[in-house]
Amino acid sequence: MEQHNWGTLRRYFILLLFMGMFDAGEAQTRFVTAFMENFYVSEDTTFQLYLVTYDKPATVTITVSQPQFNQTVHIGRDNYAMVTLNYTYMIAEKYMTSKAVLVQSDTALSVFAFYTAVGTADAMACLPVEDLGTEYYISTAAMGAGKQFAVANGVEETALVNVTVVGSISYNGVEYTKGQSFSVSLQYQQSIQFQSSSDLTGTRISSTVPVAVFSGHKCFTGINTNCDTLVEQLYPVHKWGNFFVVVPIMNHTQDSITIVTSTPNTQVFVNNAIEPNEYFVVDGGTSLRVNLKEMSTINASKPIMVTYIVEEPKPGIVTGYGPFFVTSPPSLVARSYYKFVTQKTYFNFLLIVTQATSADGFYLDHRPLSLYNYSVQNFYDYRAFDVLLDKSEGQHEIHHEFMPFTIYVYGAESSASYGYSMGQETIYPDAPLPNPTEGYKPEGILQCLSNGAEYQLPMNMVLEAHLDVSDIHLEDPLCQAVTDEDFAFIQIPFSGCGSSVLIEDGKTYYENTIYGTIPGTSIHRIEIPVKCEMEMNETLGISIHPKVTDVVSLGHYNVSLKLYQSEDFSDLITAYPYEVDIHGRLYVEFKVESSDQNLQVLVENCKASPSLEDNEQIYSLIQQGCLQDTTLQTHKVSDQRLERFSLHVFKFNSFEEVYLSCNVLVCHNGTSPNRCTQGCFRRQRRDTRGSSVHMAAAKLSQGPIVFKSGELQTSHNVPSFVLVAVIGMMALMTVLALTIQKRYIKSHHYTLLQCTED
Repeated sequence: MEQHNWGTLRRYFILLLFMGMFDAGEAQTRFVTAFMENFYVSEDTTFQLYLVTYDKPATVTITVSQPQFNQTVHIGRDNYAMVTLNYTYMIAEKYMTSKAVLVQSDTALSVFAFYTAVGTADAMACLPVEDLGTEYYISTAAMGAGKQFAVANGVEETALVNVTVVGSISYNGVEYTKGQSFSVSLQYQQSIQFQSSSDLTGTRISSTVPVAVFSGHKCFTGINTNCDTLVEQLYPVHKWGNFFVVVPIMNHTQDSITIVTSTPNTQVFVNNAIEPNEYFVVDGGTSLRVNLKEMSTINASKPIMVTYIVEEPKPGIVTGYGPFFVTSPPSLVARSYYKFVTQKTYFNFLLIVTQATSADGFYLDHRPLSLYNYSVQNFYDYRAFDVLLDKSEGQHEIHHEFMPFTIYVYGAESSASYGYSMGQETIYPDAPLPNPTEGYKPEGILQCLSNGAEYQLPMNMVLEAHLDVSDIHLEDPLCQAVTDEDFAFIQIPFSGCGSSVLIEDGKTYYENTIYGTIPGTSIHRIEIPVKCEMEMNETLGISIHPKVTDVVSLGHYNVSLKLYQSEDFSDLITAYPYEVDIHGRLYVEFKVESSDQNLQVLVENCKASPSLEDNEQIYSLIQQGCLQDTTLQTHKVSDQRLERFSLHVFKFNSFEEVYLSCNVLVCHNGTSPNRCTQGCFRRQRRDTRGSSVHMAAAKLSQGPIVFKSGELQTSHNVPSFVLVAVIGMMALMTVLALTIQKRYIKSHHYTLLQCTED
């Protein structure tokens, strides 16, 4: 099969996106759903409907014909309400009932259904009436005797439904097998459910009017799991797609996806890194199951449906959780804004599948996605961000500033889990996109200083987590916060308290994590990764004319130039102009001011000139780290963050002042080789210098240096280019290299948290 061109796919993607956003038709105000049979029937077995509004308030009525149910709720704008139906509204029969659930609203909303019982659960995003269709194909699990599907007529007077069987179905005392058909007539708000021990995948449902179709399992036993309910509302054939990006949930390796076709000779191309270029030809009305070991793409020559049962009980944030059943939305009909709901019973997750290259631009509940704990999977041009939402109940919203995406929402807890997907249902066409920063205020302020960092955490965040200031600490629990009533302050040294240094491509990252920990436990209610960075991708311009610059800030480093009067470097020169004796020596110190003892400095080039503006009359003291002046001496230091020199005082003929311009490099021991460790390097021929890795460069200035009265009338003959001591590192519109590139390093292990910050 010929693969789709990526450029063509993207253009098709954009076309479908605009079609989905602006040709949505009637606003979604009516929904048809059904309470399929659960193996566990008790007072705890419920059908919970979450009703979520957008920019307008809604009056919503939920009705069932028999047994009669009628409830009206009023919901404010951008809010939600929950309506619960008990087990008496469950479809437990294999014949026609009047238990179709109809949701009607006066404004647009979204509806989510949760099946709950002791030890089992699942959920689905309900489709609005305008998304229903007249042709469906069933997808069920391959194992177990409780495979089932249901058809519901919610709004039409009569729906004549034809069922063409794959597997076997018993109806009205007749056993129907593969290829055989039968028909049923559903009146207004009627539904029917069919069960079988056979795999019903590929069974075709056709109707004279649009109906809702649901599939699942009342007692699924997967890979070492107990009896669990699976439910999902299926999309009609006209909502299927040709291109899918599928992602193993919870890093599973034994789950499988089911691909269902509707037309003959459908070519299916499955691609992943482990088993690339798998090619299949599938007949109409048949199915294909593929093991999903890693993130994959699926191309099909004709529209297909993809479903996924998450069944592998792999240890993770919880153990022993149950399976759940989801459909995979086609990736070419994604959109950039969703509302969804979660339940506080579970550790909730949001899985985002997108072509966005990073988390930048995503906003979850009005907060940048970078503040959350997430992991990332990649395949070709697609990424999957798996975000931990903790145990929270209610509505959420996720959007990107411009990039479309699809989502999976799921939750896991011991013996129970749920999951549903979104992306191909009709969006509310008039709902305005939210302001990404509306309602968002930073939870804290990080300051990177020369000897460490400081983080200010609002006390209301600490109190909301039911913690004390003494519970706020760094990686080293002994490094705790203090408070001034409004903020909890915590000092973060670059060396100590669990701080770590990451070196990559000549860039240095200082990292630590602020935790809010429940006393006596390992449970974190607050987790804030903090990071101070330096690299060479951003520039700062400094104009110093005619002023000298003796200290330059490179990110959180200060690089300084100081002059001393003697070789013990204890008598700092602070007043300028500074008078010198032309027969004496001058002592110079270059220093990177940081608590990180792994930093190094190298004075790479130094030259003298009679003024800051003079670029013609110069005398070179150091070139490529090599001493050029015969009087220039180095002074040994035990700290590689320092370089010290002394030199005999010199002057330019006819000039009373002298300046020195030096280029100082900052490196880190972790970058090897680097320019600082090379020291003197005399260039012999082009491109033989080796590594030029260094983190930052600074040009500093100091001075002026003048001569004591009478020194200019010395008896010595001074040639026209005699040297005079000028100390100053000139920064003529100096460009400083400052590293500020973000790097997202996320753990694949999750912890309880409130927020994160990079």
